[in-house]
Amino acid sequence: MERVQRTEPVRIVIAGGGFAGVTTAHALRHAAASGRVEVAIVSRENAFVFYPLMPEVISGALRVETILTSIRHVVPHARLYVGELTGIDLDRRTVTIRHGLYQHHQEPLELPYDHLVLALGGVPATFGIPGLDDYAFDVQRLGNAFALRNHLIDLLEQADIEDDPAEQRRLLTVVVIGGGPTGVEVAAEIRSLFTHALPFYRNIRPGSERIVLVEALPRLLTGFPDDAAERAAHELRKRGIGVSLGRKVVRVDPAAVTLEDGTVLESRTIVSAIGVEPNPIVRSFGLPLDGRGRIVVDEYLRVAGFADIWAIGDNAAVPDPATGRPYAPTAQHAVRQAKLLARNLLASLGGGTLEPMRYRTRGMMVTLGDHAAIAWLGRFTLTGFPAWWLWRTYALLQVPRWDRRLRLAMEWTLDLLFPPELVQLKVGQPAPAMRRLVEAALRRLREAPVPTESPASSAVGSVARRDRE
Repeated sequence: MERVQRTEPVRIVIAGGGFAGVTTAHALRHAAASGRVEVAIVSRENAFVFYPLMPEVISGALRVETILTSIRHVVPHARLYVGELTGIDLDRRTVTIRHGLYQHHQEPLELPYDHLVLALGGVPATFGIPGLDDYAFDVQRLGNAFALRNHLIDLLEQADIEDDPAEQRRLLTVVVIGGGPTGVEVAAEIRSLFTHALPFYRNIRPGSERIVLVEALPRLLTGFPDDAAERAAHELRKRGIGVSLGRKVVRVDPAAVTLEDGTVLESRTIVSAIGVEPNPIVRSFGLPLDGRGRIVVDEYLRVAGFADIWAIGDNAAVPDPATGRPYAPTAQHAVRQAKLLARNLLASLGGGTLEPMRYRTRGMMVTLGDHAAIAWLGRFTLTGFPAWWLWRTYALLQVPRWDRRLRLAMEWTLDLLFPPELVQLKVGQPAPAMRRLVEAALRRLREAPVPTESPASSAVGSVARRDRE
């Protein structure tokens, strides 16, 4: 096994290249410049993804590259290891990663640490719903969001040459599962895509498109006040989005969603936006976990029982003294935790006083598409264009590096002036999406059998066999 030797400065290894990990590394930049510490980041990707703007990639308002920033540009003082964390040796104080584009061909790499920061992202939640992981587009990953955009444009192309009105409606029915901020924004952006694209598809009958947002709880946006959540539901319905509350999804099939009351929603496009859950890999680290599989940390963000291991973000149960429950796994909380962690880590090195995590949510914002949003700012709520303008201004200031901010501002301006981008980039689909499409094709073939095997059915069958293999 390849081994990287220790160096004189205190070696800090940060596992995770998202908001929590990159912000921690950035906050340590002065200590790294002075030679006190050496910072290393382990990340599956070499780019930092600004996930709050990912729904706009689905609608085409933004290009994928606009929400990506090289981690090397954001934290040039840190050494980046593009790879996947596979294990921790607590006794030897090392982490093991698989690295390289084709990780299974590479020799594992072992990195020593003096302090370890676990800032790994979560994984898409499924809540045990059969078929959700297989047949739905989860939008917690950038690749899936990009694939969803390609898929939606493909359905528009199919619907435009479809003569059967019922099949047109089935093609253009989208079911979004999850009424949190991500689900609301994704449903709104898909509505926006259809609204601006349909004038260019003259053979699609008006009203053929249908978007349904399904939420198991009796209201949307549980982190928002009741009046803000009600306004959001009202605005979505005004824009033609069906909002189905208090209806739990119990099964997802290749082309249908079944609800707890027996209702079946036929759809060629099923989107999962029900949040994230802790990464299963943390169970193998030998660290204390809570009942949900999150790493238990104290108020100073140290892992319970370990002075040299820290944890924040989606996989950490960071206690909120105001509620007695862990902070929600949001970017806002991850950034605040990361800045405090960096201060506490440096204080621990110099014998200083550690500060407890004390943060009160300043507000929340969610976009509703077409220059509208809901912004809850603690004492009051904004809606419509002012909220949309505030959200975009805030997002613009949070994107790292001024060159990315300028690109983002230019893209938003061009989006106002020119027609929607309807180019379909066929660069591959994630396996769940391909499996869903193949099984939907097989289902249609079974419903309309032919006397002998045709070349088309033979081809679909061979694709299905390869997919199963």
